[in-house]
Amino acid sequence: MNLKHLPSGAGLAALALAASMTVPAGAADEPHASAIKACSSASAHGPAAVVTAIDDGRGGSLVWLTDANANLWLCSADTDGHIYAYPMITGDLLNGAGVDLVNIDQATDDGTVPTPEHDPLDVAERACQASLSEGPGKMVGSGKDGLTGDWIPGYFVFIETGAGTYLCDATADAQVWAFAEIGDPLTFGHSVS
Repeated sequence: MNLKHLPSGAGLAALALAASMTVPAGAADEPHASAIKACSSASAHGPAAVVTAIDDGRGGSLVWLTDANANLWLCSADTDGHIYAYPMITGDLLNGAGVDLVNIDQATDDGTVPTPEHDPLDVAERACQASLSEGPGKMVGSGKDGLTGDWIPGYFVFIETGAGTYLCDATADAQVWAFAEIGDPLTFGHSVS
């Protein structure tokens, strides 16, 4: 499956801008301080504003940031400040096809998804699995992605396959907002730790 980045819509830009205006209390707490510092300093698009940082369940942090152009980024980093993924959120990578790929009903008029028979995390995990080009992998971690406010509740998912480990961020209505391979630490041409 081709997971090229799609152009962002005006709604996504507005949500990113709104998210950048608030930094939750405690976002720079000690458990995430190294990851926040590394992710913030790695931004090549101007000063980064931290939206939130959460525990990734694997000993590291997931840090949400906006850049000077109000683009939203997801950064995966460890406690030593090594960055393993840094995708920009540009829109639904499945372009709306996730609902069909995971076989769930469309959202109701009030936007509520999933229906009672669909667990939101399960839908997000299945959308992430559908994004793998080499077929299903093994879930090795998942949880709420920490974004709040105007965002559809999202979930991070770590998947291992024979080809590597992947980080995915998806929603309860089967939209995939980020998909990145996790491997050796990324380099940005300068030290970020």
